[in-house]
Amino acid sequence: MRRRDLVAGLLGGIAVALAMLMSISAPFHAVSVAAEARDVEVNAALIREIQFMLSRLGIDPGPIDGIAGQQTLRAVGKFQVQTGLPAGDLVSGGKISAGFLARLRNEASRAILGGEKKPAAAPEPQPASPSPVAVVPPQPTAPAPDPFAACTFNPGDFRIGATEYTPDKFLQVGFDGSTARAVVSLTARLDEARQIAGSIGGSALAEVQRQARILAYFSCRLKIEQGSDAKK
Repeated sequence: MRRRDLVAGLLGGIAVALAMLMSISAPFHAVSVAAEARDVEVNAALIREIQFMLSRLGIDPGPIDGIAGQQTLRAVGKFQVQTGLPAGDLVSGGKISAGFLARLRNEASRAILGGEKKPAAAPEPQPASPSPVAVVPPQPTAPAPDPFAACTFNPGDFRIGATEYTPDKFLQVGFDGSTARAVVSLTARLDEARQIAGSIGGSALAEVQRQARILAYFSCRLKIEQGSDAKK
């Protein structure tokens, strides 16, 4: 799986996660009773939502691409076994049990809203080392000036899952190093997320604010790049 697909899929999953949070306003047993009355038609958007929710539950569905490949099908089967749900295939254009979908949304919502960060373990004490022989340290080479130093950012905003990205790495992996492409894509995703988050609030609004800060940073970089190109 390409890391670029992972980053793009997770960014696309923002709007999916916000929409999914809206489902927790009713108790799960009431949702399940209503869900058993009908099946749901499977399309690419629903497959992406299912893939995103499975990934939040720690079940790897492969790329979040809206395609029901073998890895996604195995992940669906694993969830069905873990929850005691009847086995069922996930086929684009076919039908999937609404009971399965309601259970998956409920479990993923709990994982998103109820997860707690574990405190970092205290570092183990290190044994005292012998006094080093005095030597003249080599003079470090002065780092090249950062052309985007005027564009501030929060390093925590670039954390995706368990991976810490720098802005440059985030740009390379997700957008082939194109700042212009990143600004266009992030703008579209942010507009979608804002429309959904307005009726949810709480953690959903916090996620929208994080995406807005990332967009503001790359918009700043784009202006600097365009200014440099104009001077050439």
